[in-house]
Amino acid sequence: MLEARDKKQETRGRSACGAHFKYVPIDATKKMGKKTSCMLNFIVSMARSHTLLVFLVSLLAFSLPVLAATPGKIIIEVARTAEVTSPVIYLGEVANITGPDFFKEELTRIELGKSPRAGRMKQLSGERVTAAINAMGLNDNDINIQVPKRVFVKRAGQQLDPSYVEKALLQFLSGLLPKEKFKLKAFRVRGIEPYPQGDLSLVFDKRYTPSSNGRLSIHAEVWVDGVKEDRLTVTGRLSQMKPVVVAATRLERGKIITPADVTLQDMDVFGGQPDVMTSVDQVSGMVITRTIDKGECVTRGEFKQAPAIEKGAVIKLVAKKNRLSIVTLGISKEDGYPGHTVTVQNLTSGKLVRGLVTKDGTVEVVF
Repeated sequence: MLEARDKKQETRGRSACGAHFKYVPIDATKKMGKKTSCMLNFIVSMARSHTLLVFLVSLLAFSLPVLAATPGKIIIEVARTAEVTSPVIYLGEVANITGPDFFKEELTRIELGKSPRAGRMKQLSGERVTAAINAMGLNDNDINIQVPKRVFVKRAGQQLDPSYVEKALLQFLSGLLPKEKFKLKAFRVRGIEPYPQGDLSLVFDKRYTPSSNGRLSIHAEVWVDGVKEDRLTVTGRLSQMKPVVVAATRLERGKIITPADVTLQDMDVFGGQPDVMTSVDQVSGMVITRTIDKGECVTRGEFKQAPAIEKGAVIKLVAKKNRLSIVTLGISKEDGYPGHTVTVQNLTSGKLVRGLVTKDGTVEVVF
C-alpha cells in the first residue's frame, strides 16, 4: 500500500504561473545521485515557457540603476592639449569634469601653475596634475582621474597690427604739432609680440618733444585690461610741406629783390626756422643781406628794407617852421629809411642838418 502511494505522488504534478513542474522526493534524488531540489526543478520547468523571459526582463529593468555609475562619482578627464586665456592655468581649462556641482566648482579652480606668455606653449606632467587634484583630499573611491603623461598648454593671444600703432601715434602727435598738416614717413615699430586676449591700448611717452630735424623716436607702452605687457620703440620721420620763397637765380649780397628774382616752391619745413617767407610780396623791394644760391630757401632774417635815400644822393630838403615852408636841395650823407632820421648837407648853405625821411624820399627838417 505504501509503494502504491509513492508511485501516485511521483506521477502527481503542480502548476505555478502557468508552468508545470514535477514533484520529486528528496529520497528519490539521492537514489539518482543528483544534487537537485524543488527550486531547481521549478526554474528548469519555467525555462520551457515564455514566463522565464518576462521574469528576466523585469529583473534586468530593476537592476539597471545598480549597474549605472554610482551617484556622486567624480570623473576628471584631462586633455592632452589645451588653450588657456588667464595668467594662471586652472584645472577647469584643461579638463572635462563630471560630478556634483559642489565638488565640480572647487575642482575647476585648482591652480596648476602660471600660464606661458601669449602665443607660447608649456608642458605639465601628469603626476603634477594628479597631485594637485589629490591635494583636495577626496576619497579614491569617489574620484576617477584620467590624465595623460604630458599635458601641453598654450596661452591664447592677439596680434597687434602695426597700422593700429601708426594710427594711434598720429593721433598723439596731432596734440603736439602745429595745426598745419604734417606727414609721417619711414614709420617703423620694433618689439611687437603676441599679447594676451583683452582690451588692448597704447600709451605714448608724454615727455616726447619733436626733433628739429624731423626725426622721430618714441616709446609706446602696451596695456591689456589695465596691465602693462610690453614697451615698443617707434621710429620715423615727420615732414611738413609748405610753399616758401626760394631764389629763382643766384642773388648777390646787397641786391634789391624784384618779383622776378624769387619764386614759390613746396618744401619740407618741419622743424625749420619759423620766419620762412611764404609770399613774394614779403621780399619784393627788400635788400638781401647775404649771397643766396638758386633754389635756396630765404628767411626774413636774410633781408633788410631797401633805403628810401641812398648815401650821396641829391634829395629834396624841406624846412618847416609854423606855416613857413622852405624847399631846397641837399646831399644825403648816409642811407636813409622811411621813419628814420638822416644827415643831409644843404647845397645852398653848406650846413649839415638832420631830418626825417619820408616814404617818397624827402627829408623834412623841423625847427
